[in-house]
Amino acid sequence: MRITQYYNNRIHSLKKQLIETYLVILAVFHIVSIYIYLFWLKNTFPLYYFAGALVFYVYSYILIRRNFNISRIVNAYLHFSSLYISVIILNFIDDSLVGFIWLIPMPVCAYVFLKRKMVIYYMFYTIILMLLIMLFAKYFDHHFYEYDKKYLRPTNAATVLANFSLICLFIYYKIKISHLEFKAFGYRIKSKMKEKHIHKAKKLSKEPHYIIELSSKHKSDVTIDHHKLENLFLELDKYMRYNNYFTNPSIKLSGLCSELKTNINYLSRAIDYKGYKNFNQYLNSLRINYVKNLIEKSDLTKVTLMYIYTGAGFTSQATFNRVFKQFEGITPSEYITQLLPTDSKLSSVDS
Repeated sequence: MRITQYYNNRIHSLKKQLIETYLVILAVFHIVSIYIYLFWLKNTFPLYYFAGALVFYVYSYILIRRNFNISRIVNAYLHFSSLYISVIILNFIDDSLVGFIWLIPMPVCAYVFLKRKMVIYYMFYTIILMLLIMLFAKYFDHHFYEYDKKYLRPTNAATVLANFSLICLFIYYKIKISHLEFKAFGYRIKSKMKEKHIHKAKKLSKEPHYIIELSSKHKSDVTIDHHKLENLFLELDKYMRYNNYFTNPSIKLSGLCSELKTNINYLSRAIDYKGYKNFNQYLNSLRINYVKNLIEKSDLTKVTLMYIYTGAGFTSQATFNRVFKQFEGITPSEYITQLLPTDSKLSSVDS
């Protein structure tokens, strides 16, 4: 399932990139806030508050860079940050309710990173937290520091703009992640259907009537347009050469049929049409050419023969030696000896 792993790695990379971008944006926001309160408003309490938040963002950034579990970091962050933000909301609640906007990105963030049940949990968590903040403001002292009301309007505008930007950031990455998740899901479904098809074909191949039907079908296939066979082989060759897919040691003809949306009989005929006895001969021709190219580009006094043949997709040296001699008429060692300078020793390659 190399392709499935590829999609999973891409999704993980996007989530990690989103968190890093999010933390950098908030860190910049808090650095600007520290500057404003330190040099402009001359208020020390918000300075300590924002400095503490900045330390938390830097610590979270380090955890992400060290590949800690994303779901755990997101859960811990959402709980801690929501309580931390509550201090600011409580301080301004008598004059403005805009501070509650800081809680809105929470369920959106959960929607990007967590499972559906956790999204529902954070929706209720956000609502309950808002109610608790209002109850606390009604019955307890909640003015932690003094502020000038003339700064409320620009503060509210900055709050709305910052949170709107964060929500847009989450939505943008969610679209990209969902696109990859859809591709991965489609590939898994296709793989399961392929496995069912192969299993069914194996069962049918044991039945006598299947052999008769296959024989008659082969006769009718004689009339297949040669142009179609040519195009099918070109598709196969392009797919095999893409990212050197032929170097995959577990590659199978049945898997290629699924990727190219054709059947084994038709694909085998396309390979035969291009002059190859079978799929293995075609596959080995690609691998041997790859080996020869690798030998010519490598420092033969430093690389091993195992490095060369495993890099081409061969799993054993005996098979590699046999196939190489079939194509080139000489053994790999003899071929390498011809390329080495006269004073070089082949022992460094055969080791």
